[in-house]
Amino acid sequence: MFIFVSGAARSGKSAWAERAALSLSRGIPRVYLATARVTDGGMLRRIQRHRASREGLGFRTVERPRGLSGAPASIPEGSAVLLECLTHWAANEMFREDGRVLDAREVRDEIYRAAMGLRVHAGHLLIVSNDVFSDGTVYDAMTEAYVRLLGELHVLLVREADAAVECAGGLARVAKGEALLRLAGVSGD
Repeated sequence: MFIFVSGAARSGKSAWAERAALSLSRGIPRVYLATARVTDGGMLRRIQRHRASREGLGFRTVERPRGLSGAPASIPEGSAVLLECLTHWAANEMFREDGRVLDAREVRDEIYRAAMGLRVHAGHLLIVSNDVFSDGTVYDAMTEAYVRLLGELHVLLVREADAAVECAGGLARVAKGEALLRLAGVSGD
């Protein structure tokens, strides 16, 4: 099953996705595919908090900020994969450490191909992403290109997903695939 989970920052999307992954992964390996890069002390503390919250849950963490087309080689076939998060992955692919900015369409196509490869490889795939589309801020052209890229990826991936869940205020709303989630024993709340 492929589940796409979105929501604003601190909306409860990560916690919901972790619970869903635990529910779906009885008897199969659990992989947490982490895409964040350590860019400063604040990000390092956030990553450490996330690692600590998963401790004892049976997730094997694979850290891969970009280049996920090759990720299936490091992930057991048929496992439950929780990818956290598309927002970081897209930013890491588009904005390189050396200052280069890659073409958004090429990045979109590469991420889509890699996500579909993960979908085929994994027994269950959950992709978490941030909703960055409703803050009303006017951004510079590069940031606007990134936000459009992320929006296009949301549309493409939700279209492919078996289920889509949107989180707000710690509550999850199933936008697609409610019956399938119920059958799989995954609760919308």
